[in-house]
Amino acid sequence: MDERFIYLIILIIFEIYEASWQKADTFFKIVENIFDKFKKGQIYFYLSHPSLWFILFIAIKYNIFNFWMVFMILLKISDIAFKLWIIESLIKGKKIEEIIGLPADIKISPYMIYINTFVYTFLFYKAIF
Repeated sequence: MDERFIYLIILIIFEIYEASWQKADTFFKIVENIFDKFKKGQIYFYLSHPSLWFILFIAIKYNIFNFWMVFMILLKISDIAFKLWIIESLIKGKKIEEIIGLPADIKISPYMIYINTFVYTFLFYKAIF
C-alpha cells in the first residue's frame, strides 16, 4: 500500500479524535469543551490538535508546500486562533452571545462537528496526490 494512503488514514483518525472531544449538542457546550481543554493547560490544548502537527510534519518531511497544503495549514491555524480568541473573550468576562453575535443555545447537528474530517481529508488528498 502506498504510504500516502496510510498518511490519509492517520489524518482521518486525528480529525475524528479532534471532533470527538469538541462534540456537543449546542454551540455553547462546544465552547465549554474547548475551554475545558484550555484550562487543563495551554500545551495540552495545542497537543489536542494532532492533525495540525501531523500536517506540518508531512509538509516539512516531503517538502510539500503546494496551494492545497498551505491552504490547509492556514485553515487549521485559523481554526485554533479562533478558538483562542473565544477563550480569551470568555476569560475577559464576555458572554458567548456578545462574542459571536448568535444565541449560545443554537442546536448543532451531531454530524456537523465531523465536517472538518471530510474537509481536511479532501484537502490533504489534493495536497499529497
